[in-house]
Amino acid sequence: MADEVQIRLDGIDELKQALANTSKRIRTQAVRAALRQAGRVIQAAAKQSAPVLAIPTKTRSSGTVKRRISVRGSKFARQAGDEGVYVSVKPLRGKADTRRYGRASASNPNDPFYWRFVEFGTRKMGAKPFLGPAARTQGEAAIQAFMQSVIPQIDKLNAKANQ
Repeated sequence: MADEVQIRLDGIDELKQALANTSKRIRTQAVRAALRQAGRVIQAAAKQSAPVLAIPTKTRSSGTVKRRISVRGSKFARQAGDEGVYVSVKPLRGKADTRRYGRASASNPNDPFYWRFVEFGTRKMGAKPFLGPAARTQGEAAIQAFMQSVIPQIDKLNAKANQ
């Protein structure tokens, strides 16, 4: 049976009114910033509940997965003309990550590629989920954080644009 989540939103009318009176650039910036703020609520809960390796080995260091949990913008939402963020474990990619942590590989102790095995389990290992439960338990708090920060963000950006 699927888990059921019910969330009640207050202030949607105020949000619609505030968004209707702004330019597209301001709407985008305000909504993106508020979504990141909401994502940080879930990120904090996920980092708190992420399992940490007790004894580091040659190919795994303690806290790698916990350190790499991040809030990132969704390019798929942007391509669809929407705004979105997701909370996930950031893989090693790009020049900056390669310089700082080394190349992505199973033998690199700084590569968190194995987070999926921890979150969802394998045939030989049970799951120890940390992202899913964080999203379920902090979902309502994240929405409240979004609602509390989006209208002030819009007002702030409008004031800056009118100067």
